[in-house]
Amino acid sequence: MSNDLPTFLLIAAFMGAVMLLMPHLSPSRYFFAITVTPNFRSTAAGRASLRRYYAAVVCSVIITAVLIVRLGRGWPNLTLVLPLGPTILGGLAFLWERRQVAAQAPPVYAIREAELSTEDDHLPRWIALMLLPFAFPLAAAQWLRARWNEIPQRVPTHWDIHNQVDNWADKSAHTVYGPVLYAGGMMLIMILLTLAMFYGSRRGRQRTAVVKMMVATIYFLALLLSGVALMPLMPNSSALIWVPAVLFPVVLLVWVYKVMSDPEMPAETTPDECWYLGNFYVNAQDPAIFVQKRVGFGYTINMGNRLGWLIMVGFLAAIAALIFVLPQ
Repeated sequence: MSNDLPTFLLIAAFMGAVMLLMPHLSPSRYFFAITVTPNFRSTAAGRASLRRYYAAVVCSVIITAVLIVRLGRGWPNLTLVLPLGPTILGGLAFLWERRQVAAQAPPVYAIREAELSTEDDHLPRWIALMLLPFAFPLAAAQWLRARWNEIPQRVPTHWDIHNQVDNWADKSAHTVYGPVLYAGGMMLIMILLTLAMFYGSRRGRQRTAVVKMMVATIYFLALLLSGVALMPLMPNSSALIWVPAVLFPVVLLVWVYKVMSDPEMPAETTPDECWYLGNFYVNAQDPAIFVQKRVGFGYTINMGNRLGWLIMVGFLAAIAALIFVLPQ
């Protein structure tokens, strides 16, 4: 377990860095998920709120690191959970500052807005790019079929944090083609979710940006899961899977920060009282199924809309069904 400590410490540090960015991953209209005036962040109250939040996140990283080092040898299972400490403690600090901002920020009166975007209600033509990644799992399946006799009778199904195989399964169509089927299923789910978000949200620049993000995610999943499917033929190349799995979230985070820093990126007007814990939106009077997140980039489901619940349940059911495709 001592060899795992640097990796767990690195994960905790990355989680802490993400939490430090959280107040900045939202339009300027929102501060800790509360509607504020454009200049509130630069006021004394806004700067004090950020300082307290930064201090809390840094302390959470230090506490997590100490616990990982102290408990890593005696409680190995607990060490697997400890790197999430900055996320949990930082999340609590975020909610605390949200309460402070709500109490200190001057009132912002509701403004009625009309949709003035010239963007039509049709998907962009480049949405067809979503279909190209299906070629990756299809090509992987074809290669596995052509080299079936070269696949060993015992195939790896899971790797530990050091890229060492820690679970095996007998060779069968289920174990060999499972990752390919999972790749196709996940890509199909992502496409359906993208269409639901596009037509279930308000028109605006963010809608197109979210579609771009979803297209990139589909390509990432196609490459990653196709690589996993080919692992029985390339048992010593698991690093080719882990490297993109680490790099993609980092690149995505940088892109999201750049997009959210754009002063021209609009923000939806939604009532503060309809947001719970800064992330959950419940408004039966709002016809939108998906609304812009106040923390992070993208959309969240309007839980006050019955269609929103239907989409969420369908999404979770589809993911649960796909789990049974993979070898156990």
